[in-house]
Amino acid sequence: MTKFTLPAALATLLAAPVAADTAIGLAGDRTLVMIDLAAGQVTGMTEIDYSGRIHGIDYRPSNSSLIAVTDTFEVVEIDPQTGSWSAVVTMDTPLEVAESAAVIVDINPAADALRFMSGTTNHRVNLSSGAVMVDGSLTFTDGTEGTPMVGATAYSNSYGMPESTAMYNIDTDRGALLRQTAPNDGDNAMIGASGVMFEGPVAFDIVTDAEGTNTAWLSANGALHTLSLDDGSVTGSWEIEGLDVDLRDITVMTAAD
Repeated sequence: MTKFTLPAALATLLAAPVAADTAIGLAGDRTLVMIDLAAGQVTGMTEIDYSGRIHGIDYRPSNSSLIAVTDTFEVVEIDPQTGSWSAVVTMDTPLEVAESAAVIVDINPAADALRFMSGTTNHRVNLSSGAVMVDGSLTFTDGTEGTPMVGATAYSNSYGMPESTAMYNIDTDRGALLRQTAPNDGDNAMIGASGVMFEGPVAFDIVTDAEGTNTAWLSANGALHTLSLDDGSVTGSWEIEGLDVDLRDITVMTAAD
């Protein structure tokens, strides 16, 4: 596995994170990886009881469940302990996914709706009806040249049913954090570079506690990291004991759940 090369300024940050949350990563086609963030180690793996490929996973704060999207564009709820699942809804419009392209599966906690993207395609999914709204293609509207290369997405304020939220993207081509300033229009603005470049898949999530504190977690280059939502910089990095697979998605289940 390719390891993360840290800037010299971060060398002193390599210690177990102070957290009691459990991260659930997605590896391979359908393997869930449980990670104790306080201990900094893998505590177990579960195979989802599904014969195809899972596009991605996320925590749904409105009902404290783990959801996923299958390769038949069905949204399902998964028991992370057993790998069993139950159907939530089937999308009425599939998403075209290029070979080896990243697929974004993320819950907007304020709307309790699914953001589903790949490449520059930007979909919004109603989790009650399965209706898909084809939103504006991803683009920069702040003067940044080129096209966003979004490899992972997360929403802030992901606790319960918040009044507001903000959408953040990881640009794998630029090694940077973006803000999708108008999610339905596809508008993106650069927040800042992380200071490193990414190799292989990345996964991103923002966990919110009961007090409203947001912590951004990034899985990249064989390790877990925390990011500043203010400037995109890496604020801490941890090699996770027992993590010998590449995570292509991640979500954090809060300790209260």
